[in-house]
Amino acid sequence: MWKKIDKALFLIEGYLPGLLLLGSTLLLFVNIVLRYGFQASTTWAEEVIRYAIVWVTFIGCSLCAQRGSHVGIDLFAQALPEKGKRAILAAGQFASAVFMGFCAYYGYEIFSMVLTMKQKSPAMMMPMAIVYISMPIGFSLSSFRFAQAGVRILLKPGDAAEDSIPKSADEIDLSRLN
Repeated sequence: MWKKIDKALFLIEGYLPGLLLLGSTLLLFVNIVLRYGFQASTTWAEEVIRYAIVWVTFIGCSLCAQRGSHVGIDLFAQALPEKGKRAILAAGQFASAVFMGFCAYYGYEIFSMVLTMKQKSPAMMMPMAIVYISMPIGFSLSSFRFAQAGVRILLKPGDAAEDSIPKSADEIDLSRLN
């Protein structure tokens, strides 16, 4: 069951930000053509793009947590023996999971407040709760992914610890920056 949930989350995290970015790019292009080619632009396009980027940010944070792409300082971990590396890397992942959990909780509080106030967006008159729900969803997904990474480090010490710490400056894998 966990594998099915993980696969579904991976599809959401992988495709939703890409589709939103692609849609935003196309909408921005159309709006620029309308503005400069026909002296007419949409009033709602900038708002749609802004809210799509908000969603991309929060879901993308989860995707980065899942792929191990967040910026990390591993100076102390490099100086430790293998067991110490695993412990400090796992602790960092679990601390990030707890922090994201707090952010998810307070993001939900903000979402609930906006939902109660029935706030609408200025141009489209869309419920702002649609935008604000991205915070608890993205932070919850990130919390799950950080916890998953911490467990992975503890259960597969050779693979996880070796993959997450370069042995020297010459071995830094820049392909992970994609």
